[in-house]
Amino acid sequence: MASVQQFLPEFISIPAVPFLIGSKESELSALANAYSGTRESYREEAPQHTLHLPAFAIAQTPVTNALYAAFVAATHTRPPILWRGQMPPDHLLDHPVVDVSWEEARAFCTWLTIQFNEQSSSEPACVYRLPTEAEWEHAARGSDGRRFPWGETWEQMRANTREALLGGTRPVGSYITGASSYGCLDMAGTIWEWTSSLDRLYPYDPYDGREDPQAPGRRILRGGCYANPHGYARCACRFRMPPGMHNEFLGFRVVRV
Repeated sequence: MASVQQFLPEFISIPAVPFLIGSKESELSALANAYSGTRESYREEAPQHTLHLPAFAIAQTPVTNALYAAFVAATHTRPPILWRGQMPPDHLLDHPVVDVSWEEARAFCTWLTIQFNEQSSSEPACVYRLPTEAEWEHAARGSDGRRFPWGETWEQMRANTREALLGGTRPVGSYITGASSYGCLDMAGTIWEWTSSLDRLYPYDPYDGREDPQAPGRRILRGGCYANPHGYARCACRFRMPPGMHNEFLGFRVVRV
């Protein structure tokens, strides 16, 4: 348990205030011109709308290899392929874990919840889970609807995308200047992050079945990754994969409620 607490990230409180999600219909052509593709390529981000969700706390950074290793050791879950064994190499301990499927990320959250509630019987019970895509976007772009976590204009030194030419992950928290207005880090580039949400059209409605963990279908990922150009690192960008998919670009962060 001590090692789990040691590697658990800080949590950022996200208030219950109105925020913008998605992109305006009137901006779709401009997005296509700026980031390639067609207007219809960005249709899934529209319409932009305002949501008002309950408060929550989100991990400041993604789950690291060091933290995920405790889960693998305790549950005998398949280790990520980049580890080449049951433990991550030392130089990757503080990097975000990748090669994790949506199903494995959810299993990690369940395990983490059990660990903390068993060890902290005197504290109020809490639940660790994946963020919904709306929660993720709120944490990333703030209440003022920024294009990137830090503002409207792309700045390469603030994120790990294809333009950085690094070809891999960096230790979590390496891009302090890329923080969102709430102080969340690594939400542009580095890795694609799983959310709990099914691939459904907007407007986002948390009660329309898209947050049913048992429903079949692809799940939404956010953030872009080190192999993608920076257009994928926009806070409103949506990506999706089957829940059993895992590769060297897929990781996650957790929410605590």
